[in-house]
Amino acid sequence: MPNSTVLTFCYKGTRTYIHGTDIFSELIKKYVNNIGKIDIAFHGISTNNLRFYKKKPLNETIKVTFKYQQNGNLLKLFGVETNDKVTCRYAYKEEDIIRNSIINIQSSTISLKKHTNYQFIEHIVAMNKALLETIYSDVKGKWYFTRLQLLHTIEMQDINTLDLKFLSNFQFKLTKTVIIVNGLEVGHIYFSLIPKES
Repeated sequence: MPNSTVLTFCYKGTRTYIHGTDIFSELIKKYVNNIGKIDIAFHGISTNNLRFYKKKPLNETIKVTFKYQQNGNLLKLFGVETNDKVTCRYAYKEEDIIRNSIINIQSSTISLKKHTNYQFIEHIVAMNKALLETIYSDVKGKWYFTRLQLLHTIEMQDINTLDLKFLSNFQFKLTKTVIIVNGLEVGHIYFSLIPKES
């Protein structure tokens, strides 16, 4: 991998920004194999394509930080927004995932009852958003996927059961949910709420 590489994206569904699920998927596909202790954090919304650096660039606004372990080494990538505009869009039916999930408000959990054709990352992000919107149904604002920690990469074909359990809310600046695959905790997903202006 060179010192920096531009990744190009398409907008997801009706969104006008690059979705975190696509950034995660593209990074996994482009750069990494046999990795563990994945930690991706989003520091702001990106509307243009992103350039990823192996070393933190000076005097640049970092939009994405991606950390992972490979062969015992801790590696990092830093994503910076470019002037290269996104010129494509593709269909995305988030509701298909929600329709195939069950929310239990008493236990603050959501469980996938049937796989869809979407990726693991798309399942957990859509499911967590639905869970938070149900738990905090009276709160006005937009939920954003802001961080993901995973012990290892996961493919949908390896999943028998997928459950998310809401854990904590840090004044809506960050919420934490545990990801449970086949009965084992494999990581955490974090969302932030941007309040709706009155």
